[in-house]
This record gives sequence, structure tokens and C-alpha cells, in this order.
Amino acid sequence: MKEPGIENVEEVVIAVKDARKAVALFNDLFGMRFETEWDMPDENMVVKSERISGTQLQFVESTSAEGVIAKFIESRGEGLNHIAFKVTNLKEMVSRLKGKGVKLIPEEPIEMKNPLGEGTWAYVFLHPRSACGTLIELIETRE
Repeated sequence: MKEPGIENVEEVVIAVKDARKAVALFNDLFGMRFETEWDMPDENMVVKSERISGTQLQFVESTSAEGVIAKFIESRGEGLNHIAFKVTNLKEMVSRLKGKGVKLIPEEPIEMKNPLGEGTWAYVFLHPRSACGTLIELIETRE
């Protein structure tokens, strides 16, 4: 099994009230199209994504007033929600982080079908208090 580590910046995620308007703005400003889209019903959000040199720029819009994105926007306004790193050996990384007292959200990684292709993703977040005030997501892709 590979040593735990960061492979690349996988996502830069911006929370918005209206993803269609955000896509239209970035299309006008930069010619970006955001043609990849998926729903995350368990998280009450829709994601629109554009890949730039291996990194996804994503807009996330809440589909419910009770969703985490709606609550984020209510308290902080639209803007940068989190940065995601693609990692190897997430299970061991989570164990090491817990050993260092890092607060994880949730406590254990969540698995989901990869909306961009085959296999699954596993992901977990580092609470901003444990990461210089920034929400960090760790993602491992699995076959």
C-alpha cells in the first residue's frame, strides 16, 4: 500500500447562490464552460465543474435551505468554500491526522460513486480550526 501523501490540488470550490449565473459570469470573463455537473442529494447540493490543468474549479449551489452550502453562504456570503487535495492511502492519513489531534468532518471518510467516471471516491474534511482557518477536503479515488 502506498505511503499517505498529497498528489495534487484536485478542487477549488466556490459556494454560490445561483450556479447558472456564476457559470455565465465565468464564461463571459474567461470563456469557461463548466459542462460537467452532478447532484449530491445527501449533501443537498449541485456541483458544476470545469477542469483546468488537472484541477477542478467548482461552483456548488445548495438545493435546500438546510444544506451546508446554504448555511455557509448565510454566515459568510458567497465565496471560497474549500480546497481539496487528491491523496493516497486516505485511511492511514486519517489515522495520522487523528493522532495529531486534527478535527475531521465527519470522523471517518465517506464513500460515493465517482461522478466523473468509474470507481468511487472517499473523502473527508479537515475542520478550519485545524487548518489555518481553511476548510480542506481530502479525496482518494478508488477503482
